[in-house]
Amino acid sequence: MGNTNSNRKRKKRNKHTVGKVLAVIQIVLSIVFMAVLFMINVLPLKYMLIILGILMFLDVFALASQFTRSAHVIGKVDCVIMSILLLVGNIYLIRTNATLFSITNNQYRVDRIAVAVMDSDPAQTMVDAASYSFGAQSISGSDKVEQAIAQISEEAGQDIVYDYYDDPYSMVQDLYDGDIDAIIYNTAYESSLVEHFPTFSTDVRELSSVEIKTQVDTVSGDKTDVTKTPFTVFISGIDTEGSISTTSRSDVNMLVTVNPNTKQVLMTSVPRDYYVQLPGVSGESYDKLTHAGLYGAQCSMDTLSQLFGVDVDYYAKVNFTTLRDMVNALGGVDLDSVYEFSTISGEYFVQGMNYGVDGSSALAFARERYNLPNGDNDRVMNQQIVMKAILNKCMSLAILTGYMGIMDSLSDSFETSLSQQQISSLVRMQLDDGSSWNILSSRVVGTGSEDTCYSSGDSLLYVMIPDDASVSTAADLITRVENGETITQDEITAALANQ
Repeated sequence: MGNTNSNRKRKKRNKHTVGKVLAVIQIVLSIVFMAVLFMINVLPLKYMLIILGILMFLDVFALASQFTRSAHVIGKVDCVIMSILLLVGNIYLIRTNATLFSITNNQYRVDRIAVAVMDSDPAQTMVDAASYSFGAQSISGSDKVEQAIAQISEEAGQDIVYDYYDDPYSMVQDLYDGDIDAIIYNTAYESSLVEHFPTFSTDVRELSSVEIKTQVDTVSGDKTDVTKTPFTVFISGIDTEGSISTTSRSDVNMLVTVNPNTKQVLMTSVPRDYYVQLPGVSGESYDKLTHAGLYGAQCSMDTLSQLFGVDVDYYAKVNFTTLRDMVNALGGVDLDSVYEFSTISGEYFVQGMNYGVDGSSALAFARERYNLPNGDNDRVMNQQIVMKAILNKCMSLAILTGYMGIMDSLSDSFETSLSQQQISSLVRMQLDDGSSWNILSSRVVGTGSEDTCYSSGDSLLYVMIPDDASVSTAADLITRVENGETITQDEITAALANQ
């Protein structure tokens, strides 16, 4: 009889020990959860205190219940459920914090320098091509090309013989004509070369490539409290896949002016081929706006600041990977197209609403210009349509189901000079007041032409001559939003129509 009682007591102690261990696990996960939540600092203090109070109550109940006869089972169930929820919550929070750190702390710029021969060339390695005559691109960072040549010569086993070309198009033409055997070029120019030589990607073959990493100065505005002071962000969409740090042209160029006091956001799009001067780079010469991206975000910011006569405080850079993956993570977006058209890659869009457009198709929608009535002018309009669609989807429940996918899409293919603290403060402000924002669209237009560009030597390229009235109207709208005036989309549409 005595042994039976001892066994029963031992079983009860074991049951309670398990419950106490579960309670301790819950308490530890609660502490981690609150610590990370405080670190990210995206919730208003009142919400933080509410969450802290709830977790403390549940933790105390979980532990105290294990010292009672009647509630210990409920306590164990509570521990298991809460531990699972807290574990998932911690994963989300830690991932969020890591992503915020990643997108706000990119300190390097990567230039990829490639060596290429004609596809029919017998050379398969740099050793095979060691005695070839090379053409080397000299513009837009010849120092990086020189660094690459040193590594390429080492790979070839001897010093290679090369001539510099100021004009990458002439260099490629000489490769086609057989005047040189191989070319050394910055792959940031590849899209431009494909526009000039449509079959370039299949005509040539890479033998080798070198990545040159350069530390860059941090670009950041002098306005710290973005929840009270209006600011303008340069949105740059670069024409590459993969790492956001890779040097590239800026295909999408948009100024987003935010007034946190009036809750107005004005998106001002600028065609990538706008013919402008690049401050600190091109001197008195002109170039395409897209080429400003080859010299870094600061060059693009300075160029647009000079064009509109406004301060550009921050930048955010995305690439094609970002857009495609984010749209897919959201389960597709709904695009309200002004025109019925097909893209050169084969996607078809009806006039009006196109539902459930996936990432690849949304990217094609944003990039198309050849099959639109007004070319580049319509393309920037479509880019704003895509951005609005993404914002609308992010404000829906899709943000919950696609959250981890969105974090994945941002971590390696999004970069901004806004600090982690500034981003957190904007999120905290929105959660605190819950206000709706008035998102407005504006754009500038121009006239197509041909001219030489600073970054492309003597070749004649398609450019867009800015419409001065359009630029003046856009600059005035930016200033008015910054000054706190309330503007309607109808007013903007009317102003654009009168140009």
